[in-house]
Amino acid sequence: MDEELIREAELGDEARKFIESSIGKAMLDRADELLIQAQEALETVDPTNTEKVRSLQNQAQMARNFGEWLNHLVDKGDNALIQWRQSNAES
Repeated sequence: MDEELIREAELGDEARKFIESSIGKAMLDRADELLIQAQEALETVDPTNTEKVRSLQNQAQMARNFGEWLNHLVDKGDNALIQWRQSNAES
């Protein structure tokens, strides 16, 4: 159990460092740009062109997911660290 919590905490720390790094910031900025582009394109796309609408929706969702996945790893790591500290304090 401790090893799993430590792995999750370390992964969360790596994700946090990535988010704070210049490449992480650049990639998150790019994901935001792609999201905005997809949203803007959805405003003008022919609604009967379901293939294009679906493609733009997928583009927007993937761009949104990128940051959410990283934040999820950070949150999961923080929670694992809390659990690890609590279990070791009780021992």
